[in-house]
Amino acid sequence: MTTQQNTDRTIKVWDLPTRVFHWSLAALIVIAFISAEAGASVFWIHIYAGTAVLGLVAFRLVWGVMGSRYARFDDFVHGPETVGAYAKKLLQFRPPHHVGHNPLGGWMVVALIGTVMIIALSGLATSEDGYVGPLAFAGGGWIGEAHEALGHVWIPLVALHVLGVVVHGLISRENLVRAMVTGMKHVSGDADDQSVRPIGFVRPLLAIVIGMAVFGYFLWI
Repeated sequence: MTTQQNTDRTIKVWDLPTRVFHWSLAALIVIAFISAEAGASVFWIHIYAGTAVLGLVAFRLVWGVMGSRYARFDDFVHGPETVGAYAKKLLQFRPPHHVGHNPLGGWMVVALIGTVMIIALSGLATSEDGYVGPLAFAGGGWIGEAHEALGHVWIPLVALHVLGVVVHGLISRENLVRAMVTGMKHVSGDADDQSVRPIGFVRPLLAIVIGMAVFGYFLWI
């Protein structure tokens, strides 16, 4: 008799650009938080990290349109009916199988990217403690307070994201962290899921150039 383990197979789900984005964003957020609290002497690190975050977000927005299958927004951003149906099944500990982001996880990705983009933009619009951001003309000192407040809002979002990864892993027995490192996932042998197609170098290069252009623009204007 053939066991389930023997019928499982491994497919590539997360392409390299998606994985590099994920861990780079996580690293930059940690650097930005630490440098913001470390004092004025290293505040320049906070500025560079925040500006780099904008470049990464620009890259991800582009990659969400032209990236490989599971990296594209149209693969994991679903309407309320699909999200509600998935949530109901999840509460019953019977979530439907999704190779990429599940419907709830997809909207968490959108929330995290959108929030961090607003945080970074608001940081560039501040004019406090001797720093005048390139977007300071857009508002008054209240933007600095909003920047700090939004930074604290992002923390529970990250905590919720981590909790979702843990809960999903316990229910589905998928190691999502490992998958985001290796790009590979185990699927049932009788499933129709296929590995993502090779992405070549033109599309990643274009997305990287756009991300670097955004970073350079906000750094030097």
